[in-house]
Amino acid sequence: MKYPEEMYLDSGFYDGDMDASVENHKEKIVKCRKDHKCSACQSTIKKGDKALYESGFMDGAPVSSYTCLKCIEDWLEESGQVEEED
Repeated sequence: MKYPEEMYLDSGFYDGDMDASVENHKEKIVKCRKDHKCSACQSTIKKGDKALYESGFMDGAPVSSYTCLKCIEDWLEESGQVEEED
């Protein structure tokens, strides 16, 4: 992880998308126990890699997603929340 964990959780990466339609929305950084597909870039998040895991309920059904930390880091830099490293 390039930045403190709180920055990934408070990045605003999905602001508006998840919070409005997902009840009991929760997010945390996890170490993946199996391969997952990143919900943003569609790349494979390998077993053992860390990712942002989000879960909740949409229309009464459970939903979850994984986002690779690279996508969150790129967002933090593009949105001006951190300075890009040279």
